[in-house]
Amino acid sequence: MTVEELAKGLRLTANAVRNQLRKLEAANLVVRSGSRPGVSKPSSLYSITLEGQVQFSTLYLPVLTEFLEVAEGQCSGKQLVSFMSDTGKSLAKRYPKPTGTLKDRVNAAARLLKGFGGIMEVQTRNGTMVLRSSGCPLAALTSENTAACRVIEGLLGEYLSARVVTCCDLTAEPQCCFEIASKDRAQPLLR
Repeated sequence: MTVEELAKGLRLTANAVRNQLRKLEAANLVVRSGSRPGVSKPSSLYSITLEGQVQFSTLYLPVLTEFLEVAEGQCSGKQLVSFMSDTGKSLAKRYPKPTGTLKDRVNAAARLLKGFGGIMEVQTRNGTMVLRSSGCPLAALTSENTAACRVIEGLLGEYLSARVVTCCDLTAEPQCCFEIASKDRAQPLLR
């Protein structure tokens, strides 16, 4: 649609629409997709991007929730944990691995998870680094499908090149928690 068409449909001024389109373009949610001849000059056409379609779709969550329920019913516990962890590891490959000390890398992981909607806090507990959040970016899934936490566990393990163990609180309001083992730690982290 053109700015004028959007303004008419939304009952806004053309300038108000242009202002919002600039913000949506900056967020990669809309893009100029062509032009249409106008009275005095061509009018730009705007379209929603694939990223915008993903952001505005309401179907992803029900499909993913149903998929996890079916997977939980058809896989053994070990198979499901492995599948979810491998999914996280694969997802991690989309992001450049951080460098530096373990603390530097864990802080980078906290920033990465913040980009997914998790506000992570880095803590130290008994000499172990812990990523903890008062919420969960996958809360809509983890409340019914606890295996969803294993995706983030796998992602963090691959991203940090470290052993990560889930210590999430999956009560009524899920809270993320991941323990990160330093390389010199021989015993597995169990909670």
